[in-house]
Amino acid sequence: MDKPDKADKTGRAAPKVVTILCAASGWAAAVASVISYPYIFGAAAIILGIRVSKGGSRMGMPLVAASILLMAAGLMMNGMLYDYLRNAVGI
Repeated sequence: MDKPDKADKTGRAAPKVVTILCAASGWAAAVASVISYPYIFGAAAIILGIRVSKGGSRMGMPLVAASILLMAAGLMMNGMLYDYLRNAVGI
């Protein structure tokens, strides 16, 4: 009987580039949840953080924690921050 070749087995680990892109987009969504649409961007950031942590990276759990905190801040101060940024840009 032939032994299976373990060199061809890639496993379920995500490539490093995918992990970095997911983490970067998760942080961008977490910051965007403070400014507008906290439910949408906050949920997206949490999902991306969980996906990053499932891929074997340690940067996923801080992303999930920060997303929850920034989403809560966005829910509390959404109107005030949106008006301030709109006046600062001049729209």
